[in-house]
Amino acid sequence: MTVLTTLLYWLTQGQAAQGVYIKEASFTNNDKQDWVDLYNPTLNSISLKGYFLSDDVDNPTKWQFTSGWIIESHNTLRIFGKSSDTAPFGSAILNFNLGNGETLVLTAPDGKRQLDRITLLAPPNYEGVFTMGRPTSDLGITEVFYQSAALSQN
Repeated sequence: MTVLTTLLYWLTQGQAAQGVYIKEASFTNNDKQDWVDLYNPTLNSISLKGYFLSDDVDNPTKWQFTSGWIIESHNTLRIFGKSSDTAPFGSAILNFNLGNGETLVLTAPDGKRQLDRITLLAPPNYEGVFTMGRPTSDLGITEVFYQSAALSQN
């Protein structure tokens, strides 16, 4: 099963664009802790106005950034799932929750050009807290980041 999961990671990951990409996501640990981190690796700030996020490749325009959300150079923006009870006031909140097996898609403001995608696959038979994401050193790799119970409460 581990070999199959690893193979699925490699087959289902889109190559991140030169701009903003999906860095990390929390899902299935608890519906109220769903979130997605977008990262800006460029030297310039990037406005996300008009960009889309979706958990459905057949409906890439499911949720749109409608206001002036900006990611500063080399910074992250966290977007929370619909049922999040940990989102700070004024945070961006999706109109959906994240789930195992879904593909998270970042789409350009034209609604057609897919900028990045990551398939969310929980580690088999693992019941601890984890997130899934990419190391900034190699966007072609998707990893599971395991967290201790003490860290997950912060």
